[in-house]
Amino acid sequence: MIINEHIAPGSQITLEVAIDDVNKRLDVFLTQTLQLYSRSFFKRLIDDSHVTINQQRAKSSWALKSGDVVQVVFPPLPKPTVDIHAFDERLGISVVAQEADFLIVCKPAGLMVHKPNEHSTELTLVDWLLASYAELKQIGIEDRPGIIHRLDKNTSGLLIIPRTNEAFGLFGELFRTRKIEKLYWALVQKHPERCGTIEFPIGRDPVHKHRMAHLPKSGVSRQAFTSYKVIEYYPDYSLVEVRIITGRTHQIRVHFAAIGHSVLGDTVYGEPSLLIARQALHAKHIAFTYKGKRYEFDSPVAADMQKLIY
Repeated sequence: MIINEHIAPGSQITLEVAIDDVNKRLDVFLTQTLQLYSRSFFKRLIDDSHVTINQQRAKSSWALKSGDVVQVVFPPLPKPTVDIHAFDERLGISVVAQEADFLIVCKPAGLMVHKPNEHSTELTLVDWLLASYAELKQIGIEDRPGIIHRLDKNTSGLLIIPRTNEAFGLFGELFRTRKIEKLYWALVQKHPERCGTIEFPIGRDPVHKHRMAHLPKSGVSRQAFTSYKVIEYYPDYSLVEVRIITGRTHQIRVHFAAIGHSVLGDTVYGEPSLLIARQALHAKHIAFTYKGKRYEFDSPVAADMQKLIY
């Protein structure tokens, strides 16, 4: 039995295990039966006691037997934890595209994508998303619902937000297979070569754990590839168009610092700037093919970067 439709929040579904499903793990059985939902989604429901086998609390790893009755309770949508109208305009988030399966949003600099820990009280993009699209609570990972990729707090630009668990899985595969095309604009110190490719491996800095570093290839570093071309040289800095083939944490910032041209205003890998109060980095363009259709989206650079491009 395969179910290719969404189950209404707050409802319950009952499934009987057939011969073909004997010995399957419970979470695998649910994912294969209810195909619009991810395995991590069902693991969360199981851990929260929303799934039973023969009216008994179950575990994800339990092997099923013929005739087992599996009941799944889909929790109701949560009420927003914040009043969206109180901070919507101040956050400065814009919706670039609104499709049935996904959103494209432009995140301003200074806004975190999700809370760094459970004690943080700072408003985030996730707060805004849950207040605007409550169904995202059940999409993806519990502490960062609807989030399939991220931008640093002080980087502005485009993000894909899946709206269904099916889309979450499909976009996850597109990212894993490097079929999401991402283009950034950055202002960097001085004048790098007209074009180039940076290939330093990246890993966690062994001394400063909040930083990344370009490290020799080892078990703690991962290959990273960044290509760029200079759009314009200015007296003391350059505007570059950047494409990343891999998607390592802080990749663009670490790579340009490694070649002596740190991103303007980057206080972690470079130095403060009198010209801009944050790292001058913007996720400008994103493109992909989803369910056989080609999508491309573009976002103008933010005002603080725009005033430096003349």
